[in-house]
Amino acid sequence: MGNMQNLVQKLKKSSYLVTSIESCTGGLVANLITDVSGSSKVFWGGRVVYDNEAKIALGVLPSILESYGAASQETAFSLAENGLIELQKSSKARSKHTICVATTGLAERDEENRNFGGVCWIGIASNCNPTFVERVDAPPQLSRKETKLLFARRALELLESFVIVNDLP
Repeated sequence: MGNMQNLVQKLKKSSYLVTSIESCTGGLVANLITDVSGSSKVFWGGRVVYDNEAKIALGVLPSILESYGAASQETAFSLAENGLIELQKSSKARSKHTICVATTGLAERDEENRNFGGVCWIGIASNCNPTFVERVDAPPQLSRKETKLLFARRALELLESFVIVNDLP
């Protein structure tokens, strides 16, 4: 991923307003964006929806969580879509291109099941393109903290790629 300052500048130039909806990254996406001076011009706010009840409160259907689980492509899609809907209710969003980046997954493998965990689904929803989701797998040697940072950085790479590809006037 490029420099975070560059990402914020690209977002400003293209009149984007961003929100983050985070589960497995626990607010790291929002933190990395807001580390940049002037990010308040492009970052509306974010939400950590760690527990399934928080995901449901955002608008994820319980049937999605029951059928696919919290760490799934379907849940990431729903988080991104519902986060975008929430952002678009803001008066600040009226003159902007809006985008939501969402993360959900499992930051670490557990001792009982070595093949599970270390996976993140990242959803990107916007008012100018269809929503898409990408799966990211973490190398097993990474710590929980390193895995979360890897996922947050990949989410920002996807955001940056989206902005570059969709350079809107």
